[in-house]
Amino acid sequence: MREGILIAALCGAEQRANSMVVERKFHDGTMGMVERLDAPIVCLLPRLTPTESCDSMDAIEVPLAELPYRIDFIPNPFASTEYLGIIETSLDGISLVVMGALDRLSWAIASSCRRRGIPYVIVSEYTQNTNLQIMRATTPSLLRRAVREIKIRLRARRTLRMIAGAAEVHANGYPTYDELAETNPHRMLFFDTRAKATDIISRAELRQRLATRGGRRPRLIFSGRYHPMKGALDVINVGIELDRRGLDFQLDLYGKGPLKEKMLSQVRAGGAAGKITVHDPVPFPELQKITRQADLFVGCHVQGDPSCTYLETFGCGVPIAGYANEMWSPLCKESRAGAAARTGDYKALADAVIQLLEGDSLEDASYRAREFAAQHTMEVALDSRTSRMAALIERDAVHSFAFESRSAIT
Repeated sequence: MREGILIAALCGAEQRANSMVVERKFHDGTMGMVERLDAPIVCLLPRLTPTESCDSMDAIEVPLAELPYRIDFIPNPFASTEYLGIIETSLDGISLVVMGALDRLSWAIASSCRRRGIPYVIVSEYTQNTNLQIMRATTPSLLRRAVREIKIRLRARRTLRMIAGAAEVHANGYPTYDELAETNPHRMLFFDTRAKATDIISRAELRQRLATRGGRRPRLIFSGRYHPMKGALDVINVGIELDRRGLDFQLDLYGKGPLKEKMLSQVRAGGAAGKITVHDPVPFPELQKITRQADLFVGCHVQGDPSCTYLETFGCGVPIAGYANEMWSPLCKESRAGAAARTGDYKALADAVIQLLEGDSLEDASYRAREFAAQHTMEVALDSRTSRMAALIERDAVHSFAFESRSAIT
């Protein structure tokens, strides 16, 4: 009898003697599914080396005895056809598959699901435009960019066919939800976040923080990977521009990545070392405590990914001044909890920061940020998603698919 749920993801895990090292975000989300779904859960993940697992921004070590879900490992990288047998074994006893649009791995899983009559859910977060933006931000060579762009566009057609055949699409963020409207009408919008209801700042604490603004300099914050697609260098540029305009402030950045040394050099060259500090990453709980003391988040994401940073920052009652990418632009409009400036224009973003800090709108934006996050906590997202999963499990698998009716995508 089939009753289990298979979750396929690329976050990976490292197996040790008596424990498993996994990303905190993945573990917490899977635990939430375990608590809400009356079904065993199997996770299909790439096997990471100790070095790779240590590179994670927020990995945790979980004793095997306390792990309420099973992990099956897939080769990393996916080599030859070795993983096909692993997929078939992992699908035994499975009634529903939940997976991201992960190219070859997902294509293989979807093919097996169709053959075995197992419905699958696609979790989508990147639009094709975002995939192209990420590629361009990480590929200096113009020739390699051109080749990789062709490959991305070719893979997209096969990925769309796979998405069209999904029983449902769980769209993380506005961009992918809108992009897939014609591909698969069976989709739901959610916001991925690690912030639980207990992580949301209280109105009393927020009120107390706002009351102290007059007696200190503004506190600005950025957290995330020090990477081109996160616009880490532009965050420094915003700080230098604010300093040039005579604003007294403190900007703290938390994260790690290939741009760290360049960021430090940029701070020194810009003469703003007394106002800008580049920190190493801190665990999520500590980061939340730090963010709760900030007045404004500076976000220079150049691509429209649905970064969980947005909702987690809101949960601290902190508005965002960010680039108007595909995600922040509609989120800014919907939440009214910050400001958006043209992507790449760090001087315009500095203008937005000054307007928020010196005007009367920061307090209202702070409360609106808190309220939006309170309406979209991790629990809210998990409740919505798992209720849909439970309905799919109960439904006849034949009626969960629409391969023929959506065969227009070829």
